[in-house]
Amino acid sequence: MVLSVLASLLVLVPGAQDAVAKTAGITVGVVIDGPWERNESVLALFVTEIEDLIGADFGGRVPAAKVIIGDWTSAGVRSAIDRQLGDPEVDILLALGVLASNEAAQRTNLPKPVIAPVVLDPDLQSLPSIEGTTGVRNLNYVAIPQTFEEDFRAFLEITPMRRMVVLMSEPIIESIPALSGPIAESAAEIGLEITVIPVGSAEEALASLPEGTDGVYVAPLHAWPPSEIDLLAAGLIERRLPSFVRLDVTEVERGFLATRTPLEFFSRLARRVALNIQSILLGTDAGDLPTQFQVPARLTINMATAYSIQVFPPWKVMTEAELLNERVRPLVRTLTLDAAIREAIRVNLDLAAQDQAVAAGVQDIARARSRLLPQIDVSSTATLIDRDRAEASFGSQAQRTLTGSATLSQLLFSEPAWADVSIQRSLQDIREFERDAIELDISLAASTAYLNILRAKTLERIQKENLDVTRTNLDKARVRVRIGSARPTEVYRWESQLAVDRQAVIDASATRNLAEIGLNRLLHRPLEEPFGTEETDLEDPMLPDIRRFYSYMDNRWSFRVFRQFLAAEALTIAPELRAFDRSIGAQNRALSSARRSFWSPAISLQAGVTGLFGEGGAGVDASGLSTGSPLSGIPQADDVSWNVGFSVSLPLFEGGARVAQTRQASAEVTRLTVEREAAAERIEQRVRSALHVMGASYASIDLSKDASAAAKSNFDLVSDAYARGAVTILDLLDAQNAFLVAELGAADAVYDFLVDLMEVQRAIGSFSFVITAEERELFLQRMDEYFEQNQP
Repeated sequence: MVLSVLASLLVLVPGAQDAVAKTAGITVGVVIDGPWERNESVLALFVTEIEDLIGADFGGRVPAAKVIIGDWTSAGVRSAIDRQLGDPEVDILLALGVLASNEAAQRTNLPKPVIAPVVLDPDLQSLPSIEGTTGVRNLNYVAIPQTFEEDFRAFLEITPMRRMVVLMSEPIIESIPALSGPIAESAAEIGLEITVIPVGSAEEALASLPEGTDGVYVAPLHAWPPSEIDLLAAGLIERRLPSFVRLDVTEVERGFLATRTPLEFFSRLARRVALNIQSILLGTDAGDLPTQFQVPARLTINMATAYSIQVFPPWKVMTEAELLNERVRPLVRTLTLDAAIREAIRVNLDLAAQDQAVAAGVQDIARARSRLLPQIDVSSTATLIDRDRAEASFGSQAQRTLTGSATLSQLLFSEPAWADVSIQRSLQDIREFERDAIELDISLAASTAYLNILRAKTLERIQKENLDVTRTNLDKARVRVRIGSARPTEVYRWESQLAVDRQAVIDASATRNLAEIGLNRLLHRPLEEPFGTEETDLEDPMLPDIRRFYSYMDNRWSFRVFRQFLAAEALTIAPELRAFDRSIGAQNRALSSARRSFWSPAISLQAGVTGLFGEGGAGVDASGLSTGSPLSGIPQADDVSWNVGFSVSLPLFEGGARVAQTRQASAEVTRLTVEREAAAERIEQRVRSALHVMGASYASIDLSKDASAAAKSNFDLVSDAYARGAVTILDLLDAQNAFLVAELGAADAVYDFLVDLMEVQRAIGSFSFVITAEERELFLQRMDEYFEQNQP
């Protein structure tokens, strides 16, 4: 009676609403099925939403004294509803529970508004439905958007099966016995054999599973304590049976395999109930309120459970699912942009190979310098001759002889030798500069690969969110078809779009995998070793000097000076140009050596010693000579001999070889000089081009964000209009695609700029990540001084 008077006043008497709202209070009574561990938290959601929405204008409240908790029986819930309907202090009744909602929704003569917000499946429960409303005065129910058949189809997508058991708590089966038959019939249409089993405990449920069961569908078990839920989940895992939960995603977190109920289900349902109560208070009959409740279905899969029971969902399912415990083992490493670059410099194989080339080059210098150092040779000779020859030598040659010698040589002056040392030192510098260039290339490759991973992850997330939007629109289309406001072709069109969007998510996932493999290769890691990343944006503290760049890119003049400065820096520090300078220096040294060869002699010193270590056999001495022989008085040499020599040599004519060598060296100097000039032009072009590209991508960031925000606003308006039937499916598709493109563009713009920024640093030959703080500060000082000196 109070509510009727209020409605009449609000509708018929101008200005009466404010007056009544200030004096009247609306009491919402609640009936809950029975004791449950989450009753307090779930009820708090509804109380908060109701009192926040209607408390100020209507004095709406949900007193604790008007909350009745049943005993999980139909009779108990029915009695509680009768008490609330007969209570004159209760203006609106909230039947909060599966049993209470079913009992309330079956009634056709209600003295006050009743909202039943937990209807499992209005078709299977045979509840009243007229054009999307109950058509029953004072009755509104809220149908859970995920039907049993839709859950079954989602379960089949995760893993194929033929025989499935539906476990349902005994109070629900007793209260809604008609559910069993329609559920089985609905499952048969998609090729499933269903057995519905009422259960009261985990032990009973596990013992009742028939032989050959392929999967278990767990209907609401709110009457069970948490310990029983945990035992059931563990028992199904032990039997390696996949499970699917209806209505409560927290049970998936406890160990069941999957559900389609989103985490925010109860909070959004509470908001919907509060809005319905507000509409009733504003004069709309509860029987005219819509019964369909739109909340995006979100497939959630516990991957730890999937691994345990050896169920591996296909790609098309994984792409749109929320994956819990995706990594059974925690990541062994997490990379930042800075860490990725430094690790690449330390372990990259290409760079390691160049390090060895530098190490080998050191020995070329040592080899060239060795020609200027003393050379010592030793040798030993053993000789055996025939006896008659030894005897005939009159003691000058023994039959067996062992001699040794040592030779010392020292090059005192040689222009080619000194030139070779100088040239090898220059060549070693070239190798080191080439190594520096490779290090810069590796730094660019590593930073680009890391940023591409972040880009791929972001794009994958956006594609998944777009897939969720498409899934939501598909659910809206099915509701529109169900209430007769749309044709089945809309459902088919959204199903087609869903398949396209799933493929886009798969492609995005593959792109991310490729980017991760690329970075692992650069870091000399197992190619598919997992790792974590940390997001990098324009405010990353690892880019301290980069933020200084922004102020120089705001206008045309400062940007021009900025390009001039960085081009000059690149021409000074680029390792490619420094390598050319060393090459030119080496070739100039070769040219001067060729010219000096016409008049510069080679001067060397040589000394040697030879000794007789031993002799034997015939001919050892000259004892056979008579005393009066003419040869007996000839002096005999001792066993050791030595010599010292000094030589000066100057080739006079070599057939024109020295002339040709001189001309060739001169031509090489000219060639290298021209090539260096060309390289300098290329480096300057690279710097200036990279800066222009970076400037454009920097300017695109804000523009792309504006475009994304506008596209989102447009999409929200069109989506709302589509739900009300004000626009066509083509309008919504266009708006969704425009929003997707704009959002992808906004994400791309940031990473495009960061990649372009890395390219600029490579072009100038210095990465801010690897230089010291002192070097960074000196660079910034030079930049500021350059701007001061080049002011207009």
